[in-house]
Amino acid sequence: MKIDLLIVDRRGGQGASDQTCFGGAPSVPAGFAWPACKVCGGNMQFLGQIRRHRPERLLSLFMCQNRPGVCLEWEANRRANKVICMGVNGLTTASLPGKGDVSRPTRYGARVEAAEAENYEAARATWEKAGKRLRDVLGQIDGAPVWLDNDETPACDHCARPMRFVAQLEAGPDRDTEMNFGGRCGYVFECDCHGGVGKLLW
Repeated sequence: MKIDLLIVDRRGGQGASDQTCFGGAPSVPAGFAWPACKVCGGNMQFLGQIRRHRPERLLSLFMCQNRPGVCLEWEANRRANKVICMGVNGLTTASLPGKGDVSRPTRYGARVEAAEAENYEAARATWEKAGKRLRDVLGQIDGAPVWLDNDETPACDHCARPMRFVAQLEAGPDRDTEMNFGGRCGYVFECDCHGGVGKLLW
């Protein structure tokens, strides 16, 4: 089975980008409004963005870090995190809000490397056995999620159908700049229905 691993690319670059990257400031279209947590009201933290090619769009990931654990930011439907689906043209770098823990300062990119394995965890194990740094594996894109517990695939708020898996994400390449997934993985989903959006959970 082919597993598309996301591997860290330290050349995160500066300025707006239509590619997958994490940390720094989001690349956004005109009219973008920084998302706020529906639980505490504070500005969310930008985690990263994932480039999609069918259709061409960018999924921008945000999560509340104002009161970690209190806002239940790991839940797909609690609205303490947000996945914003946007086009890939005319992007500019968003200005960071003045309040809240809104950004992780280190920006890094990601490249896709195909691996043959039974599942994502097996692909990670093979990577490590080859003497490569396990933290350089940022996750997987497409394919099938490997759940730590039960299958938690969310339903679309608009069409009520199960959403399509986009990516499984690790915390990041370095402990000091990692995403706060509580020692777990983050899971990203999307729906192509009219009005469909993305969801994040961990």
